[in-house]
Amino acid sequence: MDALSSRGGGGGERLLPIVPTDALSGHSAAPPQPLPLPPDDLLLEILLRLPLEPIYLLCASLVSKHWRCLVHDAHFLRRFRAFHGAPPVLGFLNSQVGPPLFVPTSGAFSPPSMMTTGAWWPLDCRHGRALLLRSSKLIVWDLMSGEKRCLPLPPTTFHDNAGRFFNGAVLRATGNDNDDRIGCRSCPFLVAFALSHDNIASLCVYSSETGVWGDAASVATEEDIETYPTALVENTLYWQLTGGCILEFDLDKHSLDVIELPADLFGSYEGEILLMPAEDGGIGFAGIKDDLSLHLFSRVADDTLQWTLRRSIDLEKFLRPDLVDRCKRHTFPPLEAIGFAEDADVIFIHADIYVYMLHLKSMQFDEVPEKGSYSSIFPYSSYYTAVLPCLLS
Repeated sequence: MDALSSRGGGGGERLLPIVPTDALSGHSAAPPQPLPLPPDDLLLEILLRLPLEPIYLLCASLVSKHWRCLVHDAHFLRRFRAFHGAPPVLGFLNSQVGPPLFVPTSGAFSPPSMMTTGAWWPLDCRHGRALLLRSSKLIVWDLMSGEKRCLPLPPTTFHDNAGRFFNGAVLRATGNDNDDRIGCRSCPFLVAFALSHDNIASLCVYSSETGVWGDAASVATEEDIETYPTALVENTLYWQLTGGCILEFDLDKHSLDVIELPADLFGSYEGEILLMPAEDGGIGFAGIKDDLSLHLFSRVADDTLQWTLRRSIDLEKFLRPDLVDRCKRHTFPPLEAIGFAEDADVIFIHADIYVYMLHLKSMQFDEVPEKGSYSSIFPYSSYYTAVLPCLLS
C-alpha cells in the first residue's frame, strides 16, 4: 500500500496510508468516463487516410454500427478512391497447375471463397471480377464478395470447342466507370468470348443486364487465338493471335479487326510479348530482350500505324546478382512479362521461380511471396467494398 511518512511526538516515524477520497465516504470509485469520440468530420478524415488494402476499412466498419455507416457511405467511398488513386494490387489468378488459383501479393487479402486451379481455368480478371472456364461452363467470380455467377453458354456456333482456340474477357459495362457500385456485385458487367476456327475469328458479348449473348462478329484470319491476357484500351479489347497478329474488338462499333505486328519486331522477342495499354493511351506491348532490358512499345495513332519504342527499363539493376548471372548464362528460361494490372500500372516479371511486380510510375520493384512456375497470370486489384461485413455478420 502506498503511504506517507510522518514524525510523531517521540521522534519516531510512522506510515500513514493514502486512502482514496471515495473510500473515506464509503462509496466505490466511479469507473473512468470514456473519452468522447471525435466528430464525424474528423473521423472521416482519419478513415480516409487508412491504407488501401481492404482489411483496414473492413476492421473499421466492424467497430460499431455508426462506423459501418460512415465507411459504407457512397460519398466516402468515392472520396477514398479519389484520395488514393489507383486501387491496390491484391494478387493474381494463376493459369498453371500446381500453385493455388489465387496467389496473394501480400497478406492483406484472400478471397472469402477459394477455388482450386485445375478445376477452373482463368481467362481474365478485371474491374474486380474474374472470368473462369471449366469444360463448357463459364462463371464470373466476384473475388471480394465470393459471389459466383454462372453464364449461359454462348450461341450454338460456340458450343463445340473441339479443334477451336478461344479466349475471353470480363469488364465493367459501358457507362459505369464512375458508378458508386464499382466493385460490388450489383454493378453490371460484360463478357466477351472469342474463338478461331477454319480461318475465321468470331466473337460475341454477354450482358449481365439482359442475361443474353449478342450477335456474333467475325473476321477472316489464318491465325489462332492465344490464351495470353487480354488488354483493354478505352472501349476496345485486344487478344494476341499466333504469328504476331492481334485481334481487335471495338465494343462501341461491334466490329472485329486484325492488326499485324512487323515480323522482325515480333521475332526479336521470340514471340514472347505481353499486350497492355500504352502510356500514351493506345495499345502497346511489353517484351524483354536477352540483355535484360524491358521494352515498352506503343502503336502510333496516325496513318502509318507504326510501333514505337516508348521506354526501355534495365531490369538488371533490380534483380539479385545471382539471378542476373543465371539469366545471362541461360541456365533457366528467359525473363518474361506475364501480366499487367491495368488499373495500377504494374507489370509482372517472371524469372525462374520468382515473380516480381514493377510499378511503372514509381519504379518500385517487389517480389511476390509465393514462388512457382508461372506462365500467363491475371492480376486482381480492388478497393474495399461494403460487401465484406455482410459476410461476417
